[in-house]
Amino acid sequence: ANTNPYVVEAIVEMCLEAGAKKVKVLDNPVNEARITYGRSGIKAAVKRAKGSMEFADERKFMDKSIPEAELLKSWPIYKEALEVDVLINVPIAKHHSLTRLSLGIKNLMGLIENREELHTRIDQKLADLSTVIKPDLIIMDAYRILTANGPNGGIPKDVKLTGQVMAGTDPVAVDS
Repeated sequence: ANTNPYVVEAIVEMCLEAGAKKVKVLDNPVNEARITYGRSGIKAAVKRAKGSMEFADERKFMDKSIPEAELLKSWPIYKEALEVDVLINVPIAKHHSLTRLSLGIKNLMGLIENREELHTRIDQKLADLSTVIKPDLIIMDAYRILTANGPNGGIPKDVKLTGQVMAGTDPVAVDS
């Protein structure tokens, strides 16, 4: 149910090869980050690629005004995600029990606090968030897709291997 660690590793390597001075991998997962990153293989992949891991620090969430929002007029967003030179969103395509499908725009929830409070009218609230969290690049990991029992309750028979990775700069187009 998480982004393929080999995809993360390749992205970190490509960013460094393209001249990035530092590549930081960050997410605010539902489960405890240190365990999640270790168990998923992402921590080891980032280390191999010479990137750096950041575990979300609750002191770095700041209340951000969302002027174009219909419902969320402000929300705590990870400050560094709003201030980085380049923000790359690397979601995995997977089934989600609430939204039916979790892709790039839904993945923005990894940069916010109090995510469970978004579950009513989540479609509009995600649209609101996307007006202030604007990735420069979205790389959709659809190499293997969780097709049922997501976001994290799937079993091996729920996984479909497609071998696909897509990228783009328009979050709606990539999700489509």
